[in-house]
Amino acid sequence: MIYIYAQKKTKRLKYTLDVLFKTILQIGYKIVDKDLFLKKSDHPKINYSNERIENSIWIKPHSLLFERAVKPQDIAVSHIKGIPYFFKTSKEADFQYDLFAISFYMLSRYEEYLPFTSDEHARFSAECSLAFKANFLQKPVVHLWAKQLRDAVLKQVPGFLFPTRIYTQVNTIDVDIAYAYKGKSFIRRLGSFAKAFLYFEKKEIRRHYSFMSDGKDPYDTYATLKEIQEQSKAENIYFFQVGKYGKFDKNLPVNRQMIKLIKKIATEATIGIHPSYNSNTDLKILREEKESLSKILDKSLFKSRQHYLKMSLPETYENLISVGLKEDYTMGFPDQIGFRAGMAIPYPFFNLMMNKQRALTIVPFQIMDGTLKDYLQLTPEEALEQIEQMKMEIRNINGQFVSIFHNSFLTNQGEWKGWLAVYKQLMQ
Repeated sequence: MIYIYAQKKTKRLKYTLDVLFKTILQIGYKIVDKDLFLKKSDHPKINYSNERIENSIWIKPHSLLFERAVKPQDIAVSHIKGIPYFFKTSKEADFQYDLFAISFYMLSRYEEYLPFTSDEHARFSAECSLAFKANFLQKPVVHLWAKQLRDAVLKQVPGFLFPTRIYTQVNTIDVDIAYAYKGKSFIRRLGSFAKAFLYFEKKEIRRHYSFMSDGKDPYDTYATLKEIQEQSKAENIYFFQVGKYGKFDKNLPVNRQMIKLIKKIATEATIGIHPSYNSNTDLKILREEKESLSKILDKSLFKSRQHYLKMSLPETYENLISVGLKEDYTMGFPDQIGFRAGMAIPYPFFNLMMNKQRALTIVPFQIMDGTLKDYLQLTPEEALEQIEQMKMEIRNINGQFVSIFHNSFLTNQGEWKGWLAVYKQLMQ
């Protein structure tokens, strides 16, 4: 048990301590008054106040955890031994920076509640983030700050036992388009072929002819994905989109072919919902899609990831909560790889507008196939180097590596030739 003295106990402070100590370090803590704090001489003690107290680890507070408003913060990032810090509060304290406040800033995604210039899909891009601007997006910084606290505790009380976390890996598959041709109406197939013929897209024309002659659909990569998963023994989660057809939603309708596929995958892996583009701003659509997929599976759904990684805080998460979803896998950037919230394990959502923790677990991801190829324009070989670097960062803190791939990108054809090998290597 770690004892913490704070002059004021707030919801922001408790949330931050819960994540740092209970979630990351897997150790108990207790916020106590000054009298009890002084008596606990044989326990690790952290003093989170403006005054120095002997025989304790002193962190002088920044105001962030004692505020209720959301407002622009004065931030100057310094890098010390490769670790970034901000919210400097004291040169005399054991930590010059408020590790609790900077952790909360990242965990809550504080900057995403402030005005920003969104991209074409109304998203907060990586380039808007403090982590990208200050060059620490590819560091799981909240874990690194938690380790600083752990090291300070061990220095104060040698032999104090911290549990050891084990590195894990979760592979997620977004099924934006279940099949290129199979299950689609004759009109949709005809329109696709006419477009390919009009623009003289030779490869697409050949794929049409191939499907018509032998029925082989290029997006039907599910058997390959299953084989790779069985060899690696890693967990697979499939996110299915069951929304209506639209400009950014191109999946099959919920027809016999789609239902058959979903039911089959459900016997092999975990299923989550991939809410459609339009559902992000329409709670009614989100509820209908969840009910549709739940009906197919004949059971409740708890996992989700937003299509196009389209997310607006806190509205998107509150909508998920309102329809009964419990875990979301959207926390990551479409345009850069790395750690959007500085985290590499699941952690709870804190709604800054409500100023309280909510009943939703955020599962961050670090890399996505489209990010590597389309945004960063990496070759398969270059992508593998980036993936290995990311996995090393996560292994160093015994975190959870989460990737996103698409069944329709693992065809090993055309522009995606060579990327199936990337996926296989990643799974090893």
